[in-house]
Amino acid sequence: MPHRPTSLPSTVFTTDVLQGEQRFEAWRSSIAVIFDVAPLAHDGLDRFKASVTARHLGALLAGDLHFSSQQFSRSAARVARDGVDHYLVQWYRSGGFVGQHDGHVDMQVRAGDITVFDLGRTQRTHAAPSHVLSLVVPRETFDEALGGAALADLHGAVLRHGTVLNGLLSDYLRSLHQRLPEVTLAEAPAVVQATTQMLAACLRPSQRTLAQAREEVQGVTLARIQRHIAQNLGAPLSPELLCRTFGISRSLLYRLFEPLGGVAHYVQQRRLARAFHALANPANRSLRVAEIASRTGFASEAHFSRTFRAAFGLTPSDVRATAGRASAGGAAGVHGDGFGRDATAEYADWVRGLQPV
Repeated sequence: MPHRPTSLPSTVFTTDVLQGEQRFEAWRSSIAVIFDVAPLAHDGLDRFKASVTARHLGALLAGDLHFSSQQFSRSAARVARDGVDHYLVQWYRSGGFVGQHDGHVDMQVRAGDITVFDLGRTQRTHAAPSHVLSLVVPRETFDEALGGAALADLHGAVLRHGTVLNGLLSDYLRSLHQRLPEVTLAEAPAVVQATTQMLAACLRPSQRTLAQAREEVQGVTLARIQRHIAQNLGAPLSPELLCRTFGISRSLLYRLFEPLGGVAHYVQQRRLARAFHALANPANRSLRVAEIASRTGFASEAHFSRTFRAAFGLTPSDVRATAGRASAGGAAGVHGDGFGRDATAEYADWVRGLQPV
């Protein structure tokens, strides 16, 4: 008997089988792996609709989404807490949104536009009722296709409807989603490679300022310094020490970190994120806040607490208390009959476990 090719894993979520406010709560639970969502005041929750069909290609997730108007957000606290570190590519076939990324950069996406978000950075958007084709791509996979993590800053990039590159990429995304039901597991790696190469070919030219000006060697140097910072957050990381460690000038160091908000800002954000993870981990409950502050490079607990609250809108004690309640009570979602609980959990596991090629 001939061997039958294995189809791609797929999952479906819909609010159609629910009533009243359960519709939005089910959606909130479903999308919580990536976004915090909130209804817009003028929308009735009993009329809210959302659906997702998702397919897993091993190193890439493809989704076909329909949803009513709402707010999507990834705050600094959320980014630090969930550790999701992928790129999200969205083609708004209808609808669109207005919002901000990185806390202050305004953006608007209309029907037909394609946008990219770095899920390791912040955003807040107010979306109209929309139909979206999406791709979730691991950072390493996308960065490799782009030629290195430091060579392009794509967070909030938009390919406008009507441009040549938008047309090329939207044609590809339409064809990809139409053919995904036919793709087998054996074919998935080739499809992932073709897709990331197409994304890179269309998105790289849209970032012509700093991205094209920086030489390859500087990109490699930045990546090395970032790894050094991540491995030594509890040690001194002044510009002078970094320059001496890597044998570069202060002007080059500042130029490398300029798109990341500056070297001091970058170091502080990494320290805060590490501290947030430590506080949110129930295994660290025996550690005092002062000890966590010291281990992540802060000179005093008072300075750490002020800086932490300014960054996340929460005190270190708030985070620890929330983590304790979650550990004691477990994660209790709202699930209506037939809403697709298994599909929701499966998709969340897919996103968290997504690995590069």
